[in-house]
Order: sequence, then structure tokens, then C-alpha cells
Amino acid sequence: MVRFAGIAALAAATLALGACSWGGARTDPAPPGPAPAAAPLSQLEAFQHPPLAPAAVMAHVRVLASDEFEGREPGTNGERLTVEYLEAAFREAGLIPGVVAADGRRGWRQATPLISATLTEAPALTIGGRDGRRTYAYGTQFSAWTKRLQDVVTVENAELVFVGYGVVAPELGWNDYAGIDMAGKIAVILINDPDFETGDDRGFGGRAMTYYGRWTYKYEEAARQGAAGAIIIHETAPAAYPWAVIESATGGPRFDVVTADRGMGRAPFEGWITNEVALETFRRAGLNFEQLKTRAQQPGFTPVDMGSLTGSLTLNTQIEEINSSNVIGVLPGRTRPEEVIIYVAHWDHLGRCPPVNGDDICNGALDNATGTAGLIELARRFVNHGRPERTIAFMAVTAEEQGLLGSLYYSQNPLFPPASTVAAINMDGLNIRGPTRDVSVVGFGKSEMDDLLRAAAQAQGRRVVPEPFPEHGSFYRSDHVNFARIGVPVLYASSGTDMVDGGPERGAALSRDYIANRYHKPQDEVTDDWNLIGGVQDLQMLYAVGRQLAESDMWPAWAANAEFRAARETSRPQQ
Repeated sequence: MVRFAGIAALAAATLALGACSWGGARTDPAPPGPAPAAAPLSQLEAFQHPPLAPAAVMAHVRVLASDEFEGREPGTNGERLTVEYLEAAFREAGLIPGVVAADGRRGWRQATPLISATLTEAPALTIGGRDGRRTYAYGTQFSAWTKRLQDVVTVENAELVFVGYGVVAPELGWNDYAGIDMAGKIAVILINDPDFETGDDRGFGGRAMTYYGRWTYKYEEAARQGAAGAIIIHETAPAAYPWAVIESATGGPRFDVVTADRGMGRAPFEGWITNEVALETFRRAGLNFEQLKTRAQQPGFTPVDMGSLTGSLTLNTQIEEINSSNVIGVLPGRTRPEEVIIYVAHWDHLGRCPPVNGDDICNGALDNATGTAGLIELARRFVNHGRPERTIAFMAVTAEEQGLLGSLYYSQNPLFPPASTVAAINMDGLNIRGPTRDVSVVGFGKSEMDDLLRAAAQAQGRRVVPEPFPEHGSFYRSDHVNFARIGVPVLYASSGTDMVDGGPERGAALSRDYIANRYHKPQDEVTDDWNLIGGVQDLQMLYAVGRQLAESDMWPAWAANAEFRAARETSRPQQ
């Protein structure tokens, strides 16, 4: 294991000073066990390079995205290898463990209890009606699961009801479930927002997706309505990804955080159907899909009974409780250690998935071995440049791919009180295509974090632009949103598209190619054409933002119209 002078002394001095005795709620995991065996020198090759060097980032990625790590699925040997690597890398970077147990002992891991639910056999979805019964194939035509901790869930001959976009928004005067009792019925739901296709703002941000457009919200609302099931109709443009992405998740377990009611508050089943299955189903019901979709985009829409059609489904599920981990290291602040800036990246990916050309490992090289590598390298840069006034926390969180579960658990069990958390900066995929003239902000205009990023980008001769496709709902699809929900201002800067070599045309083409051919597939691997110069440029920019915050007394604010402003004002009423 590579050693650097001063690291052990820094950690010892910090502990002696008690600089990290934060107040507020903490998760108290089991006392840390023996330290894991030292990672082989070959696995810490990155430390032979200066911090933030492209070669250093690439060295981490090659390890984390290797076949040996088996796609980094939570609860597997891939998690064990990943967590041990992160602990070793954080230690060598000069951080100290960020989790404090009840007895004062420190550890790197925030224990994150999850439920793993694996279908023991492929289910069949049957839709019956006056014209008979038709059965659809799992994976290729539909996907389904249950959040309930039950071995067997059966829904039989439940009426189908088209509920438009499945939105209940009293502040907008919008209720897609108006006048109907959904008990015993299956909700059939459109993805995205009512104004996605029209582009005019009907209260949902125009083309920009709101949380009402996310599939997570739609399942939550169907459960609140008492539905027996919730089926979302997949369409590639409003979903922002092809059916293959949904299919890739059908081969393995699904995860959730452990809830007090053991998931019984959820609908018995949740799922997706392909657009082709939906069109056929609407025709069988004597309904015109396109006309009904247009109606659903108008205020005053009410649910539509789908005639004689009923749905039946049985899910046989093996339930397992697993212990996963968020891995957290800190660089304590010199003078105001209770004030914290957080860098976050998710370490997990999908594990094994439907094979392509015999390869069934979803390595997740870009998504998100790159962001995890960037987290380690930012930690090295901060340590090498000296402890700032405020504390910097580096969080590698689990189960993002399963619904942002690691960051959700953290938000419910924060190690650092939200009121004293200055900001959170998320990294979910670095630029592997080469340098760009721009950098895009996901959720542009939501907080003053944009201003800090703009100054750092301008220092590099670059410009900050809004995300190119706000209709994809990317702001609600990564871990920063769970920090935002507890009021913490967040920044999620994504790769720019105006490439120095090839301009915006090449950037857009490469982005489309990744989504179509690599995203959540075994093809997301390190290749010879990777160019991390742009990714490192982005890391340097994010370092500048965090360093400025850490050396100042700034408290970035949410914009007046941001949906998370109220949570911040509640936690920091003096702001």
C-alpha cells in the first residue's frame, strides 16, 4: 500500500483535537470491526500519479469497473470489493472515517439496511376482456415487481383504469384521480408531465420535467389512491431512455430501504408495459390512445374506465434482508468543523444483467465508476492543498441504481445536521469524450450554487448552460435530490456538449450513442477511445466551487420558486 508522509499524523491530530464532534442526529452502526486487509499496490495504482491527473482517475475506474468487481451490485461480493477499495483509497487520500458510533469509535461505513427482492420465476401479465385473454412476456413486453415484503402477491381480474399522468397536484388544481375509488383497480399511467409534448407551461415546467413526471412519484401516488397495481406506459422520448433500459433491470433483484410497514403501504405491484402492448390494450378497450393522451394533457381530465378489460398477475418473490453501506470519509475543518460541504457519488451499478454477445456483467464504467474515482481524487486534492475552514465530507453511496436508496437512507439518518450542511455536490458520470467549451447544470436556476459554478467555469474560459434536455427529469434521477429534499442546496453539473473537438454536433451524437448503446448495458466499459481530459477539467471546476465554500462564510440559498426552499427555511430559519 502506498504511503504518504503526514497522513497518519493529520488523522491523529484531528482526532486528538476532537474537531469532528458534530452535533445532531447520527446513524449508530455496529462498532467497526477489524480494518480490512490492505488493498494490493496494483489496485492503488492511482496514488502513483498527482491528484486529479487523468491517469489517476483512469486507474481507479479500471479497478472499479473491472469484471472482478462484477458490476458492483449491492449485497454481493462486488460490494465487498468496492467498499474495501473505497476505504483503502479514502485512508490513503488522508481522510478520517466519517461515521461515529455511539461509543465514539469511528468507521467508514454507514450501515444501510436494504431489502432485496428477486423473482423466483418469470411472471406473466394477462389482460382479459370480452375478446378473450392475452398474455404478455416478462422482460420483452412488461416489467413488474412488488415493494411489499410478501413471498407471493396475486392480483386477479382487476379492472384497468386510465388515469392520464397519474398526478394529484392541489396547488395546480390538478387531479387525475378525481371522482374514482381505485381500490381493487389497476392504474394505467402515462410517463412524464402533462405539458411534456405541448411544451407550454401548464404548471409543470413546460418541457422541463417536474417530480410529478417521475415514475417514482406515479407509483407513490397510485399507492396513496389505494390502487391494486400501477402500470406505466413506456414511450422512449418522455421516459428519456429506450425499453432496453427497463428490460436490463428484469434479470436481477430489486432493492428498497427497510420501512416500518414492510412495504404494505405500496400498491401490490408496480410495473411498465411497452408502447406496443399499450396500443393494443387501448384498441381492445375501444379507446383511441392518442386522443386520450391529448385529453390527459388538459386541466379537468378525469379517469377513463377501460371497458371490460381486467389485469391478472402473480409475483413469486424471494425476500432477503441485506446490509449494504454508504462509505464516508471526512477532512475536518480547521475553525468551523460543524459546517459541512458534501461531495457525493454512487459507487453501485447493476451487477449482472441480460447478456450482450455473451457478456452479462454491467460494469458501469461511466455510470458511475468515473464519479466514484472523481470523489477519491477530489479528496486527495483537498488534503494536498490543506484543511479548509469548514469540513469536507466525501460520500460514496449505495443503491442509486435501485431508486437512490443510499442517499435516501442518508437523508433519513443524516450524519451531519441539514441545518449545518452548507451544500452538496453530486457527480454521476464524468466526461470521457474530451474537453468542452461549456458545462451544463442539471436543475439550472434552482439555487445560488449556479453562480459559484459559473465563476469557476469562467476561470477556465468556459460557460455554464442549462441542461440540454430538462424534459428527461435528470434532476430527480440522481442522489443530490435526496439532499435537496432535506433543504440542502445542491449542484449537479453534467458534461458539456460543445466539444473543443467537434462542437455541439459531435457532443450530442456521442450522448445519443451512449444512451442507445451503452447506458445500463454490458457495453458501459472502459474503451481505448476514452479521453478524461474534459472530466478532469470538470473535477478541477468542482474543486474550486467546494474550496471557495469551505474557506468562506457563504450559505447558498435556493431560488424563490424552488420546491426545496421551504425545507431549508425550516431547518435554518435564521438564514
